[in-house]
Amino acid sequence: MAALSAATTRKFEGPQEEISPKVAASDTYYKGAILCYDSSGYAAVPTDAAALFPAGIVSGTYEDGVVDNAYAVGSGENPRATLYRGKVWLPLASVAQTDAGELAYIADDNTLTQTAGSKTVAFVILDVDTTNDLALVDLRVPDRIA
Repeated sequence: MAALSAATTRKFEGPQEEISPKVAASDTYYKGAILCYDSSGYAAVPTDAAALFPAGIVSGTYEDGVVDNAYAVGSGENPRATLYRGKVWLPLASVAQTDAGELAYIADDNTLTQTAGSKTVAFVILDVDTTNDLALVDLRVPDRIA
């Protein structure tokens, strides 16, 4: 999988929490994107940097009421976006039934990986969909933060 270049639909399980954090300036956020808090405390597109904490999944709703497939944030602006937090099915390439109970890491705004690299936040894979290469994780409950 690759980072998002268009909106995507996510499948959620159970109730979701809604939060509305400020998002980092100078980026584009697509509906369905995974966001993490950056070192400045803004929700942002994740990188391979260490110590990122998951914020949630972009709902497509922004502070100014725009519901769109993408929202470009200009330099110096920090609007709020509505994010969903909870159990969500996310892409994980070549997922197998034996991956249930293993750890997964956020690779980018669309994908999980089982390779830690410099990532320090991991999630337990709660269930797998091998037909569609999806893993169920709970963004509210990281397994470890180093």
